[in-house]
Amino acid sequence: MEFTPEQIIFLNNANLKLHIPIDNDSEKSKNIIFVYTPPKVGSTSLVSSIRLSCCKYFTTLHLHDELMIQVLAGIENITINEIIQYNKYIGKNVFVIDIYRSPIEQKMSAFFEKLTEYHYNTSVENLGKYNIYKIINRFNNIFPYLSNSDYYKEIYNIPFPNGFDFENKCLNQEINGIKYIKLRLKDSTEWGNILKNILNYEIIIVKDYETENKPIKNIFIEFKDKYKIPQNLYNMIKDDINLNYYYSSDEINEYLSFWSNKRGPIHVPYKMEEYNLYASISMENMLYIELHKDHYIDTGCSCNQCSNKRISILNNIQNGDVDIEHINHEKENTIYKNKINFLKKKKLIELIKNSIIKPHKNPIKNNFKKTF
Repeated sequence: MEFTPEQIIFLNNANLKLHIPIDNDSEKSKNIIFVYTPPKVGSTSLVSSIRLSCCKYFTTLHLHDELMIQVLAGIENITINEIIQYNKYIGKNVFVIDIYRSPIEQKMSAFFEKLTEYHYNTSVENLGKYNIYKIINRFNNIFPYLSNSDYYKEIYNIPFPNGFDFENKCLNQEINGIKYIKLRLKDSTEWGNILKNILNYEIIIVKDYETENKPIKNIFIEFKDKYKIPQNLYNMIKDDINLNYYYSSDEINEYLSFWSNKRGPIHVPYKMEEYNLYASISMENMLYIELHKDHYIDTGCSCNQCSNKRISILNNIQNGDVDIEHINHEKENTIYKNKINFLKKKKLIELIKNSIIKPHKNPIKNNFKKTF
């Protein structure tokens, strides 16, 4: 893709705002991974896993849509696809990764992601007082309209393969020098091996930002326990195009069999005009927009302290530790400074004890003694 001089100026500024390195002098600055997916498909876990395992070798960005880069980075009138293509244009090795998640679970997770500020405009504490069936009813009302989009097929603007590669458990194409990859969340325990064959680096997969680990987890757990999918909504999922593409016949049968045992009576969801009114009122009633900027285990900082913390976390994971601490740049640097100050004081005390440094005498005090 060719760019005009004006576009190059805009796209170079976009790179700066997204903290994409300008030069190609190191592996990290030359290798760019765009995890460009719909929300709630397991992308945060993938981003944190790549950063923890390969921070020295890849710059990893996590993007959902143009609104996200507008709000978080002030980038306007540029598409994410243009940013991706521009980075290939300036000589970087570019990887773009999307993830497929089974439809009912993705809808549930997307619904709960905005449950407090958007759907109910109240706190988690207040929601805990609601009858769970009121929340289930709301979910069923908007079920058909909760996103289940496929970026790989609908957004990337690349040829879409006739079938999913069930042997390698991914889609993997190189189009105009850019490597496009599609994973499935159901294979998350195997992502390390799948990506190792593509990226040529060992990747340890960690779980990050799961709904069941958030303050709303108790409501979410009760919701999943009590939820029975209405028969008509179940039929909608049976005919889901993406499910029938990304899952094999056996996987589809297993998935539908699970939900077949959790079916309930027919529920009539909102009509389109009713949903549009619901969405409009919900947006107007929002007290705040919650931007989850610091929810990653690893934000990708390359300073020495964060790099050392990264090594420590990876060692803990390999030793079976499941409680993974987040890497916080400010915290790590504060710990480092405190440690250095402590060691300096300790060394000074040792030098004094060994008479290498003699305590300073107060001349005024000594003169006072001599005078009297």
